[in-house]
Amino acid sequence: MTMTPARKLRQLKGSTAILPESIWAWNQTATDYPREKTVAEVFEEVAAAQPEAIAVVCGPRQVTYGELNKRANHLAHRLRRIGVGPETLVGCCVERSVNLIVALVAILKAGGAYVPLDPSYPRERLDFLLQDTASPLMLTQTSLASTVLAGRHLQAILLDAGDHASNPGDDANPVNLGGPTDLAYVMYTSGSTGRPKGVMVENRAVVRLVRNTNFCHFGPDEVFLLFAPVSFDASTLEIWGPLLTGGRLVVMPPQAASLQEVGRVIRENSVTTLWLTAGLFHLMVDERLDDLRPIRQLLAGGDVLSARHVRQVLDNIPDGCLINGYGPTENTTFTCCHSMRVGDRIPDSVPIGRPI
Repeated sequence: MTMTPARKLRQLKGSTAILPESIWAWNQTATDYPREKTVAEVFEEVAAAQPEAIAVVCGPRQVTYGELNKRANHLAHRLRRIGVGPETLVGCCVERSVNLIVALVAILKAGGAYVPLDPSYPRERLDFLLQDTASPLMLTQTSLASTVLAGRHLQAILLDAGDHASNPGDDANPVNLGGPTDLAYVMYTSGSTGRPKGVMVENRAVVRLVRNTNFCHFGPDEVFLLFAPVSFDASTLEIWGPLLTGGRLVVMPPQAASLQEVGRVIRENSVTTLWLTAGLFHLMVDERLDDLRPIRQLLAGGDVLSARHVRQVLDNIPDGCLINGYGPTENTTFTCCHSMRVGDRIPDSVPIGRPI
């Protein structure tokens, strides 16, 4: 084909006998996942099955699935009472913390969709995002209120204010009002023009990413690290990967972290699954390779991976799997992945693999 690029497909010898079957076989990516359930429904099933299991760790704090579900229920009922329902866009500007996870779960339980806003965004960008989504409500924290809310006519809930009144029955899961094709979140990318572009992601897409899939192992024995900003789509995998499959989510403290600090959190919490941008992956391999030894599944992407660094990781983590992942935000984090283990031949151009 490459030697005679002008030839038509039907003129290629053997194409009619081989290509259709090959193409069909390559495209057999369907799996039996709970496609008719929302993220909130799947989470509630997991929480009911293992209420005493640890769901979230942030520094010294540990929160069980039962406690996380209860806290999220209280907030979800409060959101319902002030009008949040299916596909209501709720701004969420909260530092990485347990409160952040409670907020995201609660918004989805109420039927809404979260709009993650990075506290470090310039005011102009925050203004644009809030105007573009026309979000009627913001969930934030006391330390950010003066910056996030100043001059804006927004209803707000301060998650750490401690004045959240509850009603009898708020412990219970809210009645589900949404469906699998309702929005789960709207995440903004830079856009090809430099103007932020909102990507609308449905509940079904998030469930599809982490349930009964083939590119990564999910389950109660996995410990994920939330290191990406919640406004970056890698956080979808980091948060919902464990919470929808019974795993444990370790939340990196919000302050800027050195490579040494990242390594410490990995070691102290026995993190087993880690996602890194290509740039950070290269730095960790160069400077903190020993800290990656507990990792069973190391996912990297966002840019070209260096074959030299890939080989170095595989040589030093013989029991681990390195996954090169690629996908635009529109496809919910990953479109295709290429898994590599020790002993595999690593070409100088690391493949991005096949559709998940």
